[in-house]
Amino acid sequence: MRATQLETLAKIRAAVGYLGERDHFAWWQSAFFSAASRTFLAPIFAKTQLLAQVTGVTQAAARIHDERIGVGQVYHLFRLPEPTEQAIHRLLMDAKLSAEITFLTNDKDVALQFLRQHAEPAPVTGMGPTRLGNATDLAKPKTWRSVVNHYLHGFEQSAQIFPYFVEVP
Repeated sequence: MRATQLETLAKIRAAVGYLGERDHFAWWQSAFFSAASRTFLAPIFAKTQLLAQVTGVTQAAARIHDERIGVGQVYHLFRLPEPTEQAIHRLLMDAKLSAEITFLTNDKDVALQFLRQHAEPAPVTGMGPTRLGNATDLAKPKTWRSVVNHYLHGFEQSAQIFPYFVEVP
């Protein structure tokens, strides 16, 4: 996966994670991006606050996704192949990307607009766990536009949707 694609993926993860928190659409009960959490985390994680927030929301969202989808041979926005996870982790330490993600996760409307800009305009059917393809599709930019479209549809329709991909032997 190219660096620009990984940066976009990190932003998508942060935006969806932020919107899914209890202060917004409440798909998971975390509040890592709330004002109170920012105040609490700032002195503890002075240089890595955003990394802590994204890691926290990723774990909270992954738990809900795993409960709905299951684990083993399955990938979703919050549980990706290990090399991709490590690359995203490294990218989150970049000051420019951190500033962009901080901007995205400060306002619900900004995060929703970001998702609208990165969504593939296509009809979405169904709710809950939704298989979008195989693990080999994860490297394709079009795949992530479809994933964004599903989350955006879920947020706008108040219907939880959990897009996922399976590892095919």
